Amino acid sequence: MNNSYCSLAWLGITTDPDGSLRPCCISNDKVTKPDGTPYNLGVDSLEDIYNSKFYIKLRNAMLAGDHIPGCQACYSNEQNGRESRRLINNQKFKDLIFSTETVDTNIKYFDLRLSNLCNLKCRMCSPVNSSLIAEELSDNPDPVLEKFYFKSDAVVENWSDTEVFDNNINSQLKNIDTLYITGGEPTVIKKNYDILERLIAENKRDVTVIINTNMTNSNPKFYELIKQFDKVIIQMSIDAVGSLDAYIRYPTDFTIVDKTIKQLLALGNNIQLLATPVIQALNLNNLVELFDYLERFNHDAGKQVIDIRPNFLYQPEHLSIDFLPKEYKMHCYRKLFMWMQGCKYQSKVFKDTMQALKNKCYEDKYDQEKHQAFLEFNTALDNIRNMSLQEYNKELYEVLQ
Repeated sequence: MNNSYCSLAWLGITTDPDGSLRPCCISNDKVTKPDGTPYNLGVDSLEDIYNSKFYIKLRNAMLAGDHIPGCQACYSNEQNGRESRRLINNQKFKDLIFSTETVDTNIKYFDLRLSNLCNLKCRMCSPVNSSLIAEELSDNPDPVLEKFYFKSDAVVENWSDTEVFDNNINSQLKNIDTLYITGGEPTVIKKNYDILERLIAENKRDVTVIINTNMTNSNPKFYELIKQFDKVIIQMSIDAVGSLDAYIRYPTDFTIVDKTIKQLLALGNNIQLLATPVIQALNLNNLVELFDYLERFNHDAGKQVIDIRPNFLYQPEHLSIDFLPKEYKMHCYRKLFMWMQGCKYQSKVFKDTMQALKNKCYEDKYDQEKHQAFLEFNTALDNIRNMSLQEYNKELYEVLQ
């Protein structure tokens, strides 16, 4: 197996909230037709999508060991000594190794974003992934923000309510090994409940269900459904504690987040909690406070009940940690290093990620243009929301002035 091969090109499908598709959730490539228009899971059949010229070309390139531009996030993680999504996928499906560019449609891994319906307006998000950001932009037209936000030109209204979509899902119910759902916010999207109910009706309780949620919506029906699966992984999108989390993931009430964590911990042994903070410019200097809050749950239980699995933000680039001054990044990492000396319950994956973070913090990639882009974007958003970086993260504010 070469350094380009990824099993998801043969076994997975990933949608964006507009119904368009990517080879995986961190790929930069869209799955397109020969004329350049995107395929849509609510319009096109899985059979047509999965043996399209796009997928045949992608699989051939992977089999040949070619560099895939859209897979840069995985390449970067591997270069920094961190286990990539590609390597995780290949290990998970190690008994299914492919050598041909065409394949029977046998989807093992469904990654579904069925809508941009969301109850938050996260700073690193976009109108494509958050209905509230789309609404905010509509109510507050701003040419500064317009140039920073990506907008989809492939919107198919109510695409996940079409007969084609239902047929696509139903045709693969017997094959599904893992169902990953996010949004928008998956716990407010009714179609997600429908799909979970279909799996239960088909007695597919052995499907691993992974739910990426912002932890601000405690829906009793959601809890009732997930209790019926053998294994449920809750990926908790929490980037800070207290008021800084409200600033980054506006308008989060952290007391609700804390309550939701405790409710999920009480559900049962089939529920696994992963904290998946996004390491970015806005929270780099406050990661110790976040990690310490999460690790206290483990300390109180005397075992690991929350596995911290941080991710690096790559897009949008103006919110990445890369452009920050090297001395500031080193200062932030040193605080983390000292905290890790007493970290008892976290895995090798966490420690490898912290090593990768060290490499990034000790690398001088300061970029004046991205520095200015950060200030321009963040100030424009603050003006709309009547907030200020100085109030929520004074240290970062002073560094960037």
